[in-house]
Amino acid sequence: MAAKYIIKNATVVSMDENIGNVSNCDVLIENGIIKAVAPGLPHSSDHIIIDGTDAIISPGFIDTHRHTWQTQLRTLCTDFVLADYLLTLRHIYGSCYSPHDAYIGNYCGALESIDNEITYLVDHSHIMNTPEHADAAVKGLKDARIRGTFCYGFYPNPAWEGSNTDKTREETTPEWRLEDAKRVRQMHFPSNGPQELLRFGVAPAEAEVVPFDQLVHEIEVARSLGAAVITAHVALGKYDSGHFTTRQLDRRGLLGPDLLWSHANSLQDDELQAVQRNGMGLSTTPDIEMQMGGGHPIAFKAREFGCSAALGVDICSNCPADMFQQMRLLLQAQRCVDQEKVSGPPLRMTRKCAEVLEMATMGGARAVGLEKYIGSITPGKRADVLIVRCDSTRLVPVLDPVGALVLYANGSDIDTVFVNGEIVKSQGKLTNVDWPKVRAELRASVASILDLSNKAPVQDLDAARDAMVLAFAAK
Repeated sequence: MAAKYIIKNATVVSMDENIGNVSNCDVLIENGIIKAVAPGLPHSSDHIIIDGTDAIISPGFIDTHRHTWQTQLRTLCTDFVLADYLLTLRHIYGSCYSPHDAYIGNYCGALESIDNEITYLVDHSHIMNTPEHADAAVKGLKDARIRGTFCYGFYPNPAWEGSNTDKTREETTPEWRLEDAKRVRQMHFPSNGPQELLRFGVAPAEAEVVPFDQLVHEIEVARSLGAAVITAHVALGKYDSGHFTTRQLDRRGLLGPDLLWSHANSLQDDELQAVQRNGMGLSTTPDIEMQMGGGHPIAFKAREFGCSAALGVDICSNCPADMFQQMRLLLQAQRCVDQEKVSGPPLRMTRKCAEVLEMATMGGARAVGLEKYIGSITPGKRADVLIVRCDSTRLVPVLDPVGALVLYANGSDIDTVFVNGEIVKSQGKLTNVDWPKVRAELRASVASILDLSNKAPVQDLDAARDAMVLAFAAK
């Protein structure tokens, strides 16, 4: 039987408008469910008591766009634009990954998420070099005990001599991933309902590069498999193809709440209206978009259109799995843009901290169709909960708990993390994880990938990258 907990005397930032922010408040957790939220809750002797004095309780953050496998390539892309990324990550290093590398990348990437306040992630997993890679990537997420959706990527990494991609398979059965996705769904996700900790989804091949009919086919395959989330990169700012993919899909009646668009900064107004009308989600990744030519983040504009705007990290080869960072970048970038539009000095703040905190919690939950299950500290929802200790030099005192979470806190302030009512981080440390051992395994994986990358035919791959860039921007 799952343990029962009561967190006592905390400041609760509930993200539930009927509860609000409550001081000296208790949260009761039983059998993976938030049972009650109120000051002075009664409890029994079989409840484990956690002292929440000088702490903030909030819902776990929701990362709606991540290529989790790239954990081994941390810091590689910090000075890259998208064209550099496409060559190095997608054409060279992706093809170097073995199934074990895919496992370690996903496992350690999910652990990093939990360590840094993220309790749910959408894994846009385009590391399917072989069927064994898919199995390993799923296992990595499951072993980390994170909530999320594994989105099987249909994108093929190039098969060059010595790589871990099978050239014969790619040439003779180019659609093998679509069939293998069916196997993965049946083997690893026999039940795929919203109550499951890890769910099955699909990431079609690049939506604005492949022929439109191929994209339609891949979406139809995903729906035939019962994919919980179908996610794709669209409307990529300076890389916008001009295909107006969302408009085309809307005309065919193919949009729906199972679709989650990433980036989407070039969406036209009629496309945003279609997104809202069809209950779709939009995932903004401020760090990557502002660095790599993806355009100004659309999240606030999307909210104005009534869309479900959410946040994502995207690539840990460029930035950490840290939603605090994404909230701050988005908020301050939008404040600056708004103020530049005003003649004279600004006299009021147009964007509030609570708006980006909503995107990182309930906005994310709505974007993936789980608003009834996660995203707020609400009785009846799954207990994905953070306890942020306000003891550090950054967090004494806290006069505004929402402002503290958005503009002050960082991962080192996260004392406890619950996922599905299970403690996965306690007293600042991951539970049931031998990090020195895992860290050594991760470093060995990095060395193997880097060694194999030396065999890549860079000149040929550079030409392939250029063709992909032109396809993105073929207006």
